[in-house]
Amino acid sequence: MKRKLLSVAALVLTTASIVQAQTTIFPLGSSWKFNDNDIALASTWKDANYDTSSWASGNGPLGYGDPVTTVIHNGATGLLTAYFTKDFTVNLADLTNTMEFGIRRDDGIIVYLNGEEVIRDNMPAGVVTHTTLSSTTIDGAAETAINIFSIPKNKFVQGVNRISIELHNRSSGSSDLTVDAYLKNSAVVTPPAACTGTHISCFTSIVPTTQTSKLIIPSQHRFQMILKEGDAYTEGGGLVGGLNDFTGYVAKNASSTDGYLSVNHETNPGGVTMAEINYNSTSKLWELTRSRGVTFSATSLVQTIRNCSGGVTPWGTIITAEESVTGNDTNGDGYKDYGWLVEIDPVTAQVMSHNPNGTKDKLWQMGIMNHENVVINNAGTVAYYGEDGGTHMVYKYVMDTPNDLSSGNLYVLKLDQGLSNGNPVATTATWVQIPNKTQADQNNTTTLASSLLGTQFNGIEDVEISPIDGKIYFTAKGLSKVYRMQDNGTTASQVETFVGGSTTQYSFNTSDGMKTESWGSGNDNLTFDELGNLWVLQDGGKNYIWVVAPDHTQANPKVRLFASMPAGSEPTGLTFTPDHKFGFFSIQHPNSTIATDIDATGNVIDYKGKSATMVVALQQFLGTSAVLGTTETVKETEVTVSPNPTSGLVKINSPKTLKNLQVTAYSMDGKIVYQKKFTENSSSVNLDFTSQLQVSRVLMLNIEAEGFQKTVKILKK
Repeated sequence: MKRKLLSVAALVLTTASIVQAQTTIFPLGSSWKFNDNDIALASTWKDANYDTSSWASGNGPLGYGDPVTTVIHNGATGLLTAYFTKDFTVNLADLTNTMEFGIRRDDGIIVYLNGEEVIRDNMPAGVVTHTTLSSTTIDGAAETAINIFSIPKNKFVQGVNRISIELHNRSSGSSDLTVDAYLKNSAVVTPPAACTGTHISCFTSIVPTTQTSKLIIPSQHRFQMILKEGDAYTEGGGLVGGLNDFTGYVAKNASSTDGYLSVNHETNPGGVTMAEINYNSTSKLWELTRSRGVTFSATSLVQTIRNCSGGVTPWGTIITAEESVTGNDTNGDGYKDYGWLVEIDPVTAQVMSHNPNGTKDKLWQMGIMNHENVVINNAGTVAYYGEDGGTHMVYKYVMDTPNDLSSGNLYVLKLDQGLSNGNPVATTATWVQIPNKTQADQNNTTTLASSLLGTQFNGIEDVEISPIDGKIYFTAKGLSKVYRMQDNGTTASQVETFVGGSTTQYSFNTSDGMKTESWGSGNDNLTFDELGNLWVLQDGGKNYIWVVAPDHTQANPKVRLFASMPAGSEPTGLTFTPDHKFGFFSIQHPNSTIATDIDATGNVIDYKGKSATMVVALQQFLGTSAVLGTTETVKETEVTVSPNPTSGLVKINSPKTLKNLQVTAYSMDGKIVYQKKFTENSSSVNLDFTSQLQVSRVLMLNIEAEGFQKTVKILKK
């Protein structure tokens, strides 16, 4: 959360780049409820429904020791921590994508919105108690400075919200303690034209290509293999399964360098690998310290089948999804065996129980279907998911109790005027409630949804929530499009096609100049980074990973090409660490003919014919020069292939020596038609593609050497 400091006297915004007037939700000097009894409160004090009716109230600034409007603690010093709450009403449609929260604080603060921590300033990390002191002493001009933070729109709810503030002193002997705050829409400013170079989304697009024998990612990035199909578990015996799908990172204590990595296996029976990984800051490599398979063999579970996608909950559990449905009831419990969502505790690698008797269960009230993913809002109150097959519909589940998926109400999305050529006819929709409280209803979710005329989109592969605008985005694989909408509770608005269409062409800059490529088919996984970039993983066509900017529109497209998967494979389950330096994804079912590769460890890796799970990051964060060797850097633009077009004879020229050079040529249907490794290091080699160009008038030439990769399209003269 970006913070700026302004003195009260200088609280003036420049307007050169502002294009929207600001709306104030509440100003400085507003009324706040407060508790200054100097006692620890129950952890629920910050929640929106906590009873503060007995608390005193007063206008800001509140505190003592400095000029204030409302004196707390009878003006006596020695108060370690004071608590403040404010309820206010918002119309989400009136909010900007991020809201500006300004606060004067002396000394440290933790701010909660509807019970969720959104700001921590001048306070230590980790668990904070009533007696925890601020990190530093606020003194002088800083005592009246306004500290400005951004709160994403999707943290707010329609109607009444509550901001709660813990104000911590620097010491029991401190002479002053003050707070005041405001909330308003942020000014809409022109986004920066260039990337800073330190975010994972900073890259130059790869050159469009058919699938080659290796993973292709931007030159700014490196990858490291974490685990692969057939690896031995470190605990419990057994081997890592195949068909790696959803890949979820769960941080330990909010860490971006230490956590759990959950990998689904879309097999029959299904499975989930639970690994524990940590980042070595010296080697700049990830280390796998523990791995085991999740057990699904309890009588109450029967098993799982085709663990496809899933999700990570705000409370730190994994949801795995069964993509196939069966009508069997093997254990005679009244529930069909397969077609459900299942919640897993990554700490224990065990399926969780939501029953008083402690038996493990599946999430019955969320319904039976060909489940794909699930995404849950940050407040832990609403889940969204879709069905790949069956009804091909979008579903919403509103929990009875926050952070508890075992009980809630189920809804299906119905566009008010349906689809035409895969596009919404109108911009409005309705959420229609589906009966889901009886076992009979839970066993017949799709039949009920169809009878209620939910809209069929053809293969809902993923649903996600934008961290920028709070809108709901979902992809329909069969329609090759990604849609978005604003959820307004019982209705939805602003329903539209966001990106895609199999023949839609997008242009982007690459290391080989501006290129144009069709979006293609097979939209599968969606993932947002915290900047609002939408990462789209495709399991059809050319099996690309695309990145779509938050301000992209079909009329003004902003689309880039991040990766191409090895031959025969598709990318699945991208997930990020909290700091968004690292992304984890899996490569599912590559051909057994793909090449070995060298990852960020500097070692040769071999996952021919085996699904593998990777981590990707900018080069400065993954691997070191010591690990990767001291190969002289060769830029893509420095290596030429000529003549092109050609009758068959071409020459590869480089100003520097290409070490361990390998050249592979592919026909346009992805078949390898030529492959050669050069045992001697050279800066110039001659190649003859005369016979290959007689069969295929276009070849994709993949050139690889130590620290270098380039793909070139060769045309027949």
